[in-house]
Amino acid sequence: MTGNPPSPETHTVDAVQLRAILQRALDEANKMLSRPESIRRFAVLPEDFTEEAGHLTPSMKLRREAILRDFADDVEALYER
Repeated sequence: MTGNPPSPETHTVDAVQLRAILQRALDEANKMLSRPESIRRFAVLPEDFTEEAGHLTPSMKLRREAILRDFADDVEALYER
């Protein structure tokens, strides 16, 4: 591959497109899982998990306590219904 990589603007998708892309990927992944293991709901969060924000350790492991604290409403919404 030559030249510069495409700018982020050329890869921008709207929220509806993004959810559709992710849903198709999850549908494919769920084919390999039993019903209890399958992913039924998901949320696209407004920011990435970063070490600076306290969501990741230096070795890139999730800090669940920080994630649940900062995204409590999003997580709660996944369990409502």
